[in-house]
Amino acid sequence: MNTETIWLLTTLGAPLAMALILVLLRGRAVRAAGWLAGAAALFSLVSAFALLPALQRGDAPTFAMDWVPAANIRLELRADWLAFPFLLTEASVTLLAVVYAWGYHHLDERSPVFYALLMLFAVGMAGTTLANSMFLFYVFWELMLVASCALIAAWGEGSQRRAVALKYFIFTHLGSLMVLVGLLVLYDAAGSDSFSALQSGLELTPTLVTTVTVLFIIGFCVKMAIFPVHLWLPDAHAVAPMPVTIMLAAAMLGMGTYGVLRFPLSIFSMEQMAPFAVPMMVAGIVSEIYGALMALAERDVKRIVAYSSVSQMGYILFGLGTLTYEGIAGATLHVVFHAIVKALLFMGIGLIIHATGRRRITELGGLRGAMPLTAFCTIVGALAIAGVPPLCIFDSEWMIFAGGFRTPQLGLAILSLFGSLLTVAYALWFVGRVFFGPRPPELTVERPHWAMVAPTVLLTILALVEGLVPAPVFAWVNQALAMILGGNW
Repeated sequence: MNTETIWLLTTLGAPLAMALILVLLRGRAVRAAGWLAGAAALFSLVSAFALLPALQRGDAPTFAMDWVPAANIRLELRADWLAFPFLLTEASVTLLAVVYAWGYHHLDERSPVFYALLMLFAVGMAGTTLANSMFLFYVFWELMLVASCALIAAWGEGSQRRAVALKYFIFTHLGSLMVLVGLLVLYDAAGSDSFSALQSGLELTPTLVTTVTVLFIIGFCVKMAIFPVHLWLPDAHAVAPMPVTIMLAAAMLGMGTYGVLRFPLSIFSMEQMAPFAVPMMVAGIVSEIYGALMALAERDVKRIVAYSSVSQMGYILFGLGTLTYEGIAGATLHVVFHAIVKALLFMGIGLIIHATGRRRITELGGLRGAMPLTAFCTIVGALAIAGVPPLCIFDSEWMIFAGGFRTPQLGLAILSLFGSLLTVAYALWFVGRVFFGPRPPELTVERPHWAMVAPTVLLTILALVEGLVPAPVFAWVNQALAMILGGNW
């Protein structure tokens, strides 16, 4: 076992081992639980970065062991260029969410279990990204759901948290079952559950290609919360404790994009995917516009930003549907940049709710003077989500729209471009109502915890830095697309 394989296993092993330790210690680790989880999340992120030199040398760190040899099922992990940007995004968001939880989460005897579930949530996302076998992919895919659902049911806000958790579980599990059927069809055709067997070429009838692609696209769109299969998202994001909301919105939604890239786009040719191009573009535009309109209509600040995720995932699906290099690269970049900005916005909202005890936008106003740093960070996040240069999302949106204009569907590209004006509208309306105008006389503001402020400031800086210097992330994405598209664009 070489060094790269050790780093690969540590990326998953550190949070998994910490989850087990926290559950075993429970009451004896109440005060240390957050710090232990933070240390594990940091170690996992460092391990993910340690894989980069091997990838740059052209290697792909791999670990494999037989599980059910008679059925050609193996437990196989592999880090490649397609996995790497998603892996770094998930590990970074997890670390920042854990640090944020130090100030947000109230310690009690259940706190070790809370942080243990955050670790398992992180393991589910990282494992999904690193899995190189269909069996393992689905195990980690479901672990994401189980861990996040338990966090919402046990620590969610409001009396409806268990009902919301059940709704979230049913919706996303139905999407998972569609993915499972697609995986089983591919397993039957390939005679193995290894991704390498899929990429070496499959003999599927046109009907089966269509069936599998439809199952994957719909199943992964549930995870992305694309309209109309988004119904789980607003309630889940609004009810979940803020660190969980940050991980849901900034990291887990990107898993749907990863699934589309890893399966239909990596397995089938552009000719086989061509019939799905226009439906994907149309669905992306509808989700983009619907999410923005609902964000304008909402009055709960968490639900406003939750609906913006529905809109932003629409941009990503539109980019994937263009089947162009620019569109797919822009969509993949958008996952990374959306994670930065969406985590920033939810952290800013968390600071507002924590300081004021309010989340109705009609009960807020004039907070710029009382919370200047929070106002600055949240306004940067709102401008970023609106695609204002030089902030990071401008770069990914530019490529998504450029990909749209490279297709014959110029009308759809123009509609998507002008639909982005609605994003500008809800972003400016949100910051105007919360931070400007008159401040309600009875509105009091408490000093926020440093652990909530520090990651918010860091993400604000990162949103600007990635907008000015997107080249490293773009280089990683470029390597991934060369791998799955073969350079034929």
